Amino acid sequence: MDLNRLCGRDVHLLALLERSRQWRRLDAQVRQMMPANLRAHFQTACVENGVLVLLADNNMVSSRLRMIAPSLLPRLQTLHSDIGSVRVKVLPKTPPTPRTNGLKLSAAALESFRHCAGRLQHHPDLAQALQRLAEKHGKD
Repeated sequence: MDLNRLCGRDVHLLALLERSRQWRRLDAQVRQMMPANLRAHFQTACVENGVLVLLADNNMVSSRLRMIAPSLLPRLQTLHSDIGSVRVKVLPKTPPTPRTNGLKLSAAALESFRHCAGRLQHHPDLAQALQRLAEKHGKD
C-alpha cells in the first residue's frame, strides 16, 4: 500500500507519516545497538524532555537495559540530538488469549458427514477427513 499516495496532498497526514517513519528508524537503530538477546524484548517509546524512554517487557530486561544504557548513551546521542539520558519503564506484554473453537455442528450435520464418508470409497483421503471432522465435533 502506497501511504504517500493515500495521504494525497494532506500536509498533516504526510507529516504524521514522516514522523512515524522517523520513530521506526530510531527504534531500529536503538535495537541494533543493544545485545541481540534483548532486541525482541523492548521498544523505543519516545524522546521526552531530553530523555529516551524505552519500554521493557519484564523486570529482567529492564534491569539489563538500565545497566548497559549509560555506556551506550554517547552512541544513542548520535541518533537523536535531543537525547540526554535514558529511562527504562516496564510495560509487560499481555499474553495472547488462547483460541477456542466456537464451531458447533448439529447432529444432522455430523450424521451427514459420516454418511458421506461412508460413500466416498473412491476418495479415501476425503472420506477420512470427513470422518475425523465428525468424530472431533461429535464429542461435545
